[in-house]
Amino acid sequence: MNEHETAAAARTRAALHLSFTAFCETHGGAWFGLARARLHDDVRALRAVQQMKERLWEQWNTALRAAHPASYAWTLIKSAVADAVAEVIADTGRAPGSPPADRAEAIRYFAAQARISLESLSDHEHLYQAVLRLAERQYDVVVLRYLLGLKDAVIAEHLGITETNVRSTAHQALRKLNRLLDGSDRENKE
Repeated sequence: MNEHETAAAARTRAALHLSFTAFCETHGGAWFGLARARLHDDVRALRAVQQMKERLWEQWNTALRAAHPASYAWTLIKSAVADAVAEVIADTGRAPGSPPADRAEAIRYFAAQARISLESLSDHEHLYQAVLRLAERQYDVVVLRYLLGLKDAVIAEHLGITETNVRSTAHQALRKLNRLLDGSDRENKE
C-alpha cells in the first residue's frame, strides 16, 4: 500500500469511527435504559452496553448496510443484556429480581404513563413481574415508551417497525398487563 492509499484508508477509518460515535451518542440512552431496566444494576448495565458497543464496532460496516441500523444495534444490545442476565444467574443462582427501592419511582412513573393504578408496594412488585411476562416486542415497547419516555418514531427506528406497529404493540402490552394484574381497580383508563 502506498502513502496515498494509507492516508485514504486512515480517513475512511476516521469517518467510520465518527459515524459510529455519533450513532452511539444518539442511541446509547435507550440501550442503557433497556439494560438498566432488566439488570437493576448500573455497573452491569454499563458493562453490557460497553460489550454491545464493542460488538457493534466490529460489525459497523454490516450495520451500516442494514435496512435499519438502529434495529440491527437493538438486536446486539438485547443479546448483551441476555448475556449479562446469564452472568447474574451464574453468579447468584437466580435471575435479576425485583427492582431496588430507588427504582420504585421509575415503576410509579411507568404506572402513571400507562394509566395503571398502584395502591401498595406489593402492587409495584406485581406490576414488575407482569412486565417481565410480556412478549419480547411488548417488553421492548413498554420499556422504551413508558420507562424511557421515547417517542413512537424513535421506538420504531430502534425496533425496525412502523409507528403504527409501536402503538398497536403498546396497546396490546397494556391490555396484557391489565389481564396479568387481574384486578378491576387496575383497569386501563383509555
